[in-house]
Amino acid sequence: MYNYKNVIKACLVSLVSIQSAFAVEDPQNTEDWLRAAQNPLIPVLSVPMNYTLHGGADNGDVSIGSLQPIFPISLGDWNMINQLSLNIIGTPGVVEGIAELPEPDPGSGVAGLGDTNFTSLFSPANSGIFNWGIGPTFAFPTDTLFSSIEDRRSRQLGSGKFSVGPAAMIVYQPGPWTMGFKTKQIWSVLGADSRESVSQLILEPFANYNLGQGWYLTTNMDTIANWNSHSDNRWTVPVGGGMGKLFNLDSFAINTKLEGYYNVVRPDAAPDWSMNFTLQFMLPK
Repeated sequence: MYNYKNVIKACLVSLVSIQSAFAVEDPQNTEDWLRAAQNPLIPVLSVPMNYTLHGGADNGDVSIGSLQPIFPISLGDWNMINQLSLNIIGTPGVVEGIAELPEPDPGSGVAGLGDTNFTSLFSPANSGIFNWGIGPTFAFPTDTLFSSIEDRRSRQLGSGKFSVGPAAMIVYQPGPWTMGFKTKQIWSVLGADSRESVSQLILEPFANYNLGQGWYLTTNMDTIANWNSHSDNRWTVPVGGGMGKLFNLDSFAINTKLEGYYNVVRPDAAPDWSMNFTLQFMLPK
């Protein structure tokens, strides 16, 4: 059983430690870094690392650590914004309503590498305060146990299917605000016949309000629909938010944020709440 109070305390201590170690030197440059950190469609190389704890499910808590590098490619008047997501998952058994586990397989709990996701968005270059992008998204069945790649319990870590579908994003950044919406839909097209097919929609409205000196308020409410589930157990709808702080280190920056959400709509076997901590390294162009 995870002690979520200790996890939250550790995240807060890390945030304070980073703040005391680095000072913001250039407010204008800090604003530019914040705009890039909060808008994935701005072509800046960054490496977000995210830890999420989903708590309150009947079977127990699910812990997910994700490495999510964003690497843009310039194509003249267009940018191709690519994001890879590698997910290390610890699950106690069947827990529903989690994006990384669209069709969980029965079991007694495992830890290891889950499915790998890749999204590529084509976005116009130099589009000012309004950005948009559209492109494909993929989910690869890379679920593997740390202890053994042959153990069938690794099925609990992923869908067992190769899935593909469309993705889109819009971002608007007037003044201190960053507001946007991301969405993607995947359908399974290849994989083990013994596994359930995947049809999952993710809707991600998000907003940030910058307070100055690198501080900001944030919300990113990932709403999930697993269409193959019964209508009473299809949707996960969270409500919540958090606070972030960007540390301007001149030639690069570190963005941090701590968030908490409560699922006001959820499947029967889903968690009640989630909290996550993000550490994002912003690299120069």
